[in-house]
Amino acid sequence: MDKDSAMDNPKHTDDGQTKNAERKSFPTKKKQKKKHLNHEPIESCASEPSQPSTSTQDNTQVTTLKRKRQEEEITEPKKRKTTLKDSSSSDAEQTATSSEKTEITDKDKFKAKYVEKHQFAEGGYGSIYGGFRKSDNLPVAIKHILKSIIPHKKLDDGNGKMVPSEVAIMLKLRDESIHSDGKAAPVALLDWYDIGREILLVMERPIPCEDLFHYIDTKGGTLEEEEAKIIMTQLIHTAIDLEDRSIFHQDIKTENILIQSHSNTPQARLIDFGVSCLAEKDSILREFSGTPINAPPEAFKGFCSPGSTTVWQLGVVLYETLHYRGDFSTMDFLEGDLMIDSELSEECQDFFKACLNTSEEQRPYLQDLLHHPWLR
Repeated sequence: MDKDSAMDNPKHTDDGQTKNAERKSFPTKKKQKKKHLNHEPIESCASEPSQPSTSTQDNTQVTTLKRKRQEEEITEPKKRKTTLKDSSSSDAEQTATSSEKTEITDKDKFKAKYVEKHQFAEGGYGSIYGGFRKSDNLPVAIKHILKSIIPHKKLDDGNGKMVPSEVAIMLKLRDESIHSDGKAAPVALLDWYDIGREILLVMERPIPCEDLFHYIDTKGGTLEEEEAKIIMTQLIHTAIDLEDRSIFHQDIKTENILIQSHSNTPQARLIDFGVSCLAEKDSILREFSGTPINAPPEAFKGFCSPGSTTVWQLGVVLYETLHYRGDFSTMDFLEGDLMIDSELSEECQDFFKACLNTSEEQRPYLQDLLHHPWLR
């Protein structure tokens, strides 16, 4: 058989030629197989009995599958990482937004409950505004205190929450026994708010009233002994209440005592606990935070005691009450420039000498003052 007929009929050629013909057609089938691998499950590849099984084909399939899995594993962690980052960012934004809402909510609570009006007083640690409670038109005093100038550290409010010392102390004074008749009851704390850089204290505002300093002026610059006795007795009772609760006011003076004038009998009220602190009556403090001009003599030596200091300050209040235009100065008193009026009753003069004793150890206790002959 010649060469041309052999090419037309490959079956009639020898075995070597037949094998060569099959090897020439193999690359075409392999290319189709690769295409098939990319689109069909692995099982379909093994179902063709006519396809020879070789190590090259297996390695190609395994390599392709591994590469595909690696690409999927690399892509998925990136997606998860991005998701976590976005979630963290979202949480931070929500936290910031929540904090802003809390501050705004506190302001809204105050504005929803109270109306603030004009400023009528100013102290060393805050400004005081008038206002009223919306629900019943109750007059209130609203004290604004900058957090940056709060003089003392925070204290426990009695429920485990740390609050500014003035707030904690006024919360202790809500006891009804302190507000009974015959006492110079502290004005009550109604609400307080922590707003931004300020603390707001909302307190009752007795009306009509004025501080003792101005009340004395309206009476011609001095009071009669009988009226002074009433006010002093009320102050001593309240000072004892504070002492029993280990509260040291530190700044009892005519400007921090309100006088309600709605009846013929004056009713005193103690205010401004801005420099008050918690201390036992016989403890020794190395710092005095009250008004320096009225400080007890020992304060100039670098120490003071709550009990004896309070007695001294009550003596100063009485001096300014019974002496015409009698602005008291501790230094002037120590130098002999201030004298107790000799026209006052002997019992009253003795009361003065007891309170204004220059030796803190010889001043009487508050309980002893209540039994003094002048107050009987």
